[in-house]
Amino acid sequence: MRKVVILNLLLLVSSFAISQNSEEKNDCDLPANFEEPKSEKKVLRWLKKFDATTDDLKKHVSVENDVNLENVTLIRISEQKGNGMYILCVNGKRMKYRRMGSVFSRLDEKLFDGN
Repeated sequence: MRKVVILNLLLLVSSFAISQNSEEKNDCDLPANFEEPKSEKKVLRWLKKFDATTDDLKKHVSVENDVNLENVTLIRISEQKGNGMYILCVNGKRMKYRRMGSVFSRLDEKLFDGN
């Protein structure tokens, strides 16, 4: 009985510690020599046809959040021809965006209404 209690306590403590470490920071602490990631050439050629490049995303984000274009920095991208996920630093705040086709939206927004 004592071993079961100790095991459960150990699992509880370790899961709590892991959950505390996995939280993302909301601020953008980028090094001075940080370079924005670039799209692959194959994907970039395809995205230019539909005005869905990372430059178009940055323009979209700056207008949506009412900030200057210089205050929008790409941190990480993961994209294919049909979709993409982007992490940006917008005026010191970390935001996630996605692309479906040529439509950009903030990750916490619903793209289609279920009604």
